[in-house]
Parts: sequence; structure tokens; C-alpha cells
Amino acid sequence: MTHKSSAPSVEGFSKVSFWREDTVGVVSLLSPGHINNALLDELIRVFSIAALDDKVSSILITGSNYVFSRGLAIPENRAYADMRDFYNRIQSLVLFWISLEKPIFSAINGIATNNGLSLALLADEVFYSANSKFVLDKEEPTILLGSTTIPDKVLLPAGDLKIKGIEVKKEEMMEDVFEKTKKLQSILYHRARRKRFQNIDQVLLQEEIDFLDFYLWCEGCK
Repeated sequence: MTHKSSAPSVEGFSKVSFWREDTVGVVSLLSPGHINNALLDELIRVFSIAALDDKVSSILITGSNYVFSRGLAIPENRAYADMRDFYNRIQSLVLFWISLEKPIFSAINGIATNNGLSLALLADEVFYSANSKFVLDKEEPTILLGSTTIPDKVLLPAGDLKIKGIEVKKEEMMEDVFEKTKKLQSILYHRARRKRFQNIDQVLLQEEIDFLDFYLWCEGCK
């Protein structure tokens, strides 16, 4: 597998592809990896499948075509009910993610923008290479627990964004990621994950307030 994913199509799914390589359940966000209602629903479905599959020891989330995720694509109708429904999906995914008793890894095999980066940083370990690109701007509010993970995991040496993660080879990135993943997947990451996000209710509530304020009530977004 290379940086440019040739992920197989999966019946009933249009935003993600998933398959198993040995004991690693691979979830590929299909380019451009926009986080919308459909992607959130499919991720929850895939996580549910992986949670029950005894042959899957860990989950690896990656992107396709040199893109991990370009962040949010919110509903076109910005009515309060629609925005609350969207955020409820975000919350459901996050709570499922935190409770999953299997290691979750992410491989940023390209660009991760705003909440696309937040999604990657939720993982227990984050893999990146010289081809990874991280973008944070003020185009969208920070959700997916990014208000916690970004301050902790993102560095700004010399003005360039860097992350605290595991650097892998630029060439044949995914082969290197799989090799390392298989060595790490026996670690009980879920215990550390729950401790890491022990204030999850307060964080989710504040992110929900910020999200709704940004899209429904802030002057710059009307």
C-alpha cells in the first residue's frame, strides 16, 4: 500500500472503505474526507463492525489520494435542528471511539485540515511522514475533542506546524505504519485513552456551544 490509496469499494458505503490486513482493521476516508453526516454515520457503522470482529485487534484510520481529511462539510441548511443533529453525530462517534476496547491508530498520509486533524489526533498513536501536511486556521470551530488534543499534540517550531506522533518513512509510508502498528496493538491503549479524556463531558459540552455559536449566532458566519 502506498500514500495514494487504491482502497476497495465496499457495498453500502460511499465515504469510507474498510478491510482487514492480518489483524489490523483498516478504515480509509475517501478523498476529500470531508466530515459530514454521511461520513460520521459510516464511521460509526465501521467501528461497530470492528468492535465485534474477533479477528480485528486494532483499527487504523487513514486517507486516500494524499488527503487524510479536509475538515467539516456541515449541512447546507443551517437551521438549529439540523446543526444539533450534526453535532449529535459528532458526539456519538467520539463516545464510541473513547469506549472502544481496541487500539486506534491514525496515519496522516497527506493533508489534514482543521477538524480533519482533530480526527487524526483522537487516535492512540498518530503516524506521519515528510509528506504529511497539517493546516489549522479559523475557517471552522474546533470539535472532535480537538480543543484538548490540539494544544497537547500540535507544536509550532519556526512557524511550521508539527505534531507529537510517530514519524515513519516518506516512501512506502503505509508499509512502515503496518509494521509498527502490529508491534503496538497488544498495548492496552483504551485504558490510557479513558484517562486521557476523563473530562470528556465538559469538553464535548463546550465544543457544542462553540460549534452552535459559530454557525448560528456569530456575526461573521451569517
